[in-house]
Amino acid sequence: MSNLQNEILDQYMSINQNPTLKAVSLDTGIQLTRVFRLLNGSKMRLEEFEVFEKRVKAKLSEENHLVELAQRCFYTLSKFEIEELAELMKRRVELYQLRKKRNFAESKETVA
Repeated sequence: MSNLQNEILDQYMSINQNPTLKAVSLDTGIQLTRVFRLLNGSKMRLEEFEVFEKRVKAKLSEENHLVELAQRCFYTLSKFEIEELAELMKRRVELYQLRKKRNFAESKETVA
């Protein structure tokens, strides 16, 4: 599975509090057996990726207006302030990825 596919699936599952396969299928319109295969590592088709991406964006736009806020920042803040925000966002993503790797490594150790 590609990193992009993992990221969108992880984000979808997290935003929706780890829904059941049936709930994912109903929400996305993707067949239940296909959802099962996708969540277990099958490569995603472009159309499937777009469906998950659209659902994530829709859910995020309901909960916060990050894109709208980013546009306001872009038009009102100085170049330096925008660069500071961008650096902070990059660090948050890197921190998330490091925690995810650590949790994965710890879960492998627990199983072994």
